[in-house]
Amino acid sequence: MLKQKRTGLYEGMYILSATLSEDARKKAFEKITDGIIPKYDFLELGQLTQLAQEIPHFSVREGSQEISNTMWSAHYEQINLHLLEMHHPLNYFKRGKIYGFNDDVPRFLYFSKAVTEYLKIKNRPIDIIHIHDWHTAAISSLIRDYPKAPKIVLSLHNLEYQGKCGARDLEAIGITNETLEKYDGKDPIYRDSYNALKGGIEEADAIVPVSLTYAKEILTPQYGCGLDSVLLKQKAKIVGILNGIDETLWDPSTDPHLKAHFKPTDSLEKIKFAKKENQTFLEKHFALKAPKGAPWVGAITRIVAQKGPEFLEAAIEPTLKNGGVFALLGSSPIPEMQQHFEKLKKHYKNNRQVLLHFDFDETLAHQLYAAFDFILLPSHFEPCGLAQLIGMHYGATPIVRSTGGLKDTVFDAQNGYTFEEPTIQAFIQTLNRAMELKKKDPSKHDLIMSNGLKSDFGWQKPTQHYLTLYQNLLR
Repeated sequence: MLKQKRTGLYEGMYILSATLSEDARKKAFEKITDGIIPKYDFLELGQLTQLAQEIPHFSVREGSQEISNTMWSAHYEQINLHLLEMHHPLNYFKRGKIYGFNDDVPRFLYFSKAVTEYLKIKNRPIDIIHIHDWHTAAISSLIRDYPKAPKIVLSLHNLEYQGKCGARDLEAIGITNETLEKYDGKDPIYRDSYNALKGGIEEADAIVPVSLTYAKEILTPQYGCGLDSVLLKQKAKIVGILNGIDETLWDPSTDPHLKAHFKPTDSLEKIKFAKKENQTFLEKHFALKAPKGAPWVGAITRIVAQKGPEFLEAAIEPTLKNGGVFALLGSSPIPEMQQHFEKLKKHYKNNRQVLLHFDFDETLAHQLYAAFDFILLPSHFEPCGLAQLIGMHYGATPIVRSTGGLKDTVFDAQNGYTFEEPTIQAFIQTLNRAMELKKKDPSKHDLIMSNGLKSDFGWQKPTQHYLTLYQNLLR
């Protein structure tokens, strides 16, 4: 599962190879040369080519233990991919998913240490190491004794998660007491703890929040998650670059999960016909019964506080009052929240206009994007958000709170609907406004949907921004 999990593989890192001449360096920038991720046990290795052992064995110390590791090499699309297999007694990366475990801190600190040891063994020139979130932030400190220390780019996908830990956790991967005195990673709130992300922010040469608005928001107490004062001191290093979506994975003209296909450039009549076909398929599959012309409304999301789950729950009754179908696909890592939504599912189990599904289902996600008329993202904060981008690509008009990447990509009554105040009242008013427009002024609704379909949120523009950033760092 490489392509499906791509948006979750932030816990890897990218390396841009060093070259001496400007022309050679420019050519190197035209393709990302190397990426390193853990060899997760759920990866579909059949999607790789030229998979082979690169280094059969090298040892990495964790505390008093010497742990054996194997580095694999492979090709995936245009990336030279390296997969780090850790023969760890606790099976750090053989657990069926990327994260969400009580020992996530030692897991990813060990990965950071092992990657650094691998790079030292290879001893190849490196211009830039691009790391992501707290999971690989410790690399920024561990790599500083590398010959000709490379530049460090740190992407911030979600500041809420910071990798808070104790001195013992860092000492286990070789960041000694002496280094800790220099390592400015003390948590700004819990002064007896260390903060892996804070250390990465202090050490990085460039910091990249994943949207322009989020880059501004994280400098405020409201969105800085306790690190706003730290980020303000590093403001000159911050460059917001909006994420994109993989338009080969998310392509409604070829998507194998869909009953009916369409191109975003097709006529609206053809697109609406295909969406109706996809709605009809889901109605039959899940024994739903929707009134004629019913708007399909819903969300595909992690059910966590950030995403506004109370807003999503509040949207069910207004949707039903407007004769619509409501669908929610997601799950929560928080047991209490998962249980709450399971109870909600039981409450609506006999309602044939409600579909609540609380397990990971890749196929259903694709099908819902193609069926939705409106996709809901009432987030309290949103660094970038991908669901609104995918939704527009599939003809689902987003209804979002104007924050972070949602503010940068969705514009009220142009390609979607927005609300400012994080209140259920403001959200429901906007939802009702959208459904009423679809019913009373379908031509205006079609124009808004059409504008969304024409939006360009692929990776071509973000890639150019990243290449410019890399080139500026090396100048």
